[in-house]
Amino acid sequence: MKITDRLKAMPVTLVLISINVLAYGYTVLTGMNIWWGNGAQLLHAGANYWPLTIEHRQYWRILSSMFLHAGFWHLSTNMLGLFIGGFFLEPVLRNIRYSTAYIITGLISDYISISYHRNAVGVGASGAIFGIFGVFMALLTTHLFPAKMRKDFLAYIGLFIALNVMAAAASQGVDNAAHLAGFLSGGVIGYIFFFTLTKADGERLSG
Repeated sequence: MKITDRLKAMPVTLVLISINVLAYGYTVLTGMNIWWGNGAQLLHAGANYWPLTIEHRQYWRILSSMFLHAGFWHLSTNMLGLFIGGFFLEPVLRNIRYSTAYIITGLISDYISISYHRNAVGVGASGAIFGIFGVFMALLTTHLFPAKMRKDFLAYIGLFIALNVMAAAASQGVDNAAHLAGFLSGGVIGYIFFFTLTKADGERLSG
């Protein structure tokens, strides 16, 4: 499949990236530093924070925080991960399943995150992105894809997980609770999706 055809097969991913970039642009235009996020400004924009989200019943923050990022590098690394996951998986799942997996795993991971870090301001798409990779991992353990392809992509996801574990060990700002919740919930959704997918769907992984 040509790169242009592949891009046409991942509209949800491209829309999600656009929303994240626009939200980042909004926070910068309203005063946030380009490189580093500011907790007060992010809260004003819709960041996740237990006292506000749960105690003050501002539940919409669980969703809005998925589209906010604490600086350029936070945004760019997450959008790269989202693009890679969507490049391979959205053509397989198609729009509705892919959107459902992204939103559900994002909501779950964001709730778990503030439950675990009750005094921290939470933002970022990484929980949902880990959810997408969790779906991918689950499907790779089924017979949806050819055996050779499963082996190659399992190695790829294993590398993705290893790199993130190393990043978590080297940084205090990595939200492991959100990542783990997203990945595990994505795995559950992936196994559910398996029963709705066909061999033809699996063949779209390779284009």
